[in-house]
Amino acid sequence: MIVIFFLSVALPVFLLWIWLTTYYVLDENNLIIKCGPFRKTIPLNTIKSVKKTMNPLSSPALSLKRLEIIHGQHSMTLISPKNRDEFIKILQRRCPQAKVFP
Repeated sequence: MIVIFFLSVALPVFLLWIWLTTYYVLDENNLIIKCGPFRKTIPLNTIKSVKKTMNPLSSPALSLKRLEIIHGQHSMTLISPKNRDEFIKILQRRCPQAKVFP
C-alpha cells in the first residue's frame, strides 16, 4: 500500500515541485540554482567556462538546450535558462575571466 501511494501520489507531487520551482539567479557574486528542495550556489569568480550543450545528464535543467558551466577545481553544472544567449551575455559581463564557447 505504501509503494502504491508513493508511486501514485508522492512521486508525481515531488516531480511537479521540481518542475515548478526550477530557476537561476545571478546576483552580484553568485549564480544561485534552485530546483525543488535542492539549492546550489556557484561563486561567479570560480566559473572557468560556459558552453552550449545538449548533454542529457541529469541536472537542474528542464530542457536539453543547456549551458555547461565549468567551475571550481573540476566541477560541472548543467542549467537551461529560457534564453541561453542572453544568459551568456550577462554571465560574460559578470565573469570576465570565464571562457565562452559557442
